[in-house]
Amino acid sequence: MKVKMDIAKIFLTPPSTMFERISLFLMLVVTFMVFFGPLRFSTMEPIEAVFTAAIPAMSISWSWIVLLRSIFRKKDFSKKAN
Repeated sequence: MKVKMDIAKIFLTPPSTMFERISLFLMLVVTFMVFFGPLRFSTMEPIEAVFTAAIPAMSISWSWIVLLRSIFRKKDFSKKAN
């Protein structure tokens, strides 16, 4: 049986469970530290370095939530059969 996933719902629904919220926060913190670490030693302004590190950190952490949803919560994000 093939399941059609509601892609828009997976991407646009905010984290609803505590597991999703904690996973999103932890992944955001870890990826931010990874991207911000090398920027501390550059000649870049601190605010610019924060924004430069925050953009990929947010996108990677949100992608992680989308991946986890598509693997473990298929029932919640599948399209309804007509």
